[in-house]
Amino acid sequence: MNDKKIKKISVIIPTFNEEFNIKRTLLSIKSQRCNIPFEIYVSDGGSDDSTVEIAEKYAHVEIAPKKGKVRQLNYIVPKTSGELLIFLDADTTIPPNYIQKMYDIFTNDKKLFACSARFKYTNGREFSISIGSKKFTFTTFFFPSTGSHIYYVMRYLLGYPELAGCNIVVRRKIFYQVGGFKNPPKGWGVDKTFSDSVIYYIKKVKYGKIKTLTLTNVKTSARKVSVGRGLKKFYQYQKKKKLYAGLARKNTLES
Repeated sequence: MNDKKIKKISVIIPTFNEEFNIKRTLLSIKSQRCNIPFEIYVSDGGSDDSTVEIAEKYAHVEIAPKKGKVRQLNYIVPKTSGELLIFLDADTTIPPNYIQKMYDIFTNDKKLFACSARFKYTNGREFSISIGSKKFTFTTFFFPSTGSHIYYVMRYLLGYPELAGCNIVVRRKIFYQVGGFKNPPKGWGVDKTFSDSVIYYIKKVKYGKIKTLTLTNVKTSARKVSVGRGLKKFYQYQKKKKLYAGLARKNTLES
């Protein structure tokens, strides 16, 4: 079903006023050590800072007609040409072998439709714990990072994998088959809804899989992480299960 050879990879980033993050992210992409051609596209939502000016030095930049992560990503995909799509948040950096590793994994596993690498939060303040003569240093986001890793791995092992929104890799054909990204209430759960869409499609065609890569790490900002936000999202998921299920089954691109 997915035997089309991967000749190019498209890396896609949505932005809105990301002047303090976008350069670091783009440099991590430009520093890739890989044997496969790749292109970088930035879909901007009308930034009024220097985001676009910075991004234009490293990537193709398009101004989306409508602001919003879902609209910006769905708008830019038709302008790209890669058989494999990598979606990164503007504050996410990737290791030098990330693109090559994704190429190898998808080339060697034809059943793989989509995946995410595990991630670590950055921007945390350091604190130390001394046990005898040994001193252990952590950041305030060590435990959320570890907790997130356990969460995604457990979902995968239990048969309910969920893609991490900061880095989603998907075959181009599958992106269109599932209807691209969908806009959930308040914009909460774009990654969950996309994951559910792919899983629904896999069940429908009785072929394919998604997974979390545990041996590859990306780094992403923890600026939007909070216990309160997490609980509100969880409550919304539970309260509006039917709505989210309906979005997963929708197979037309939102624009």
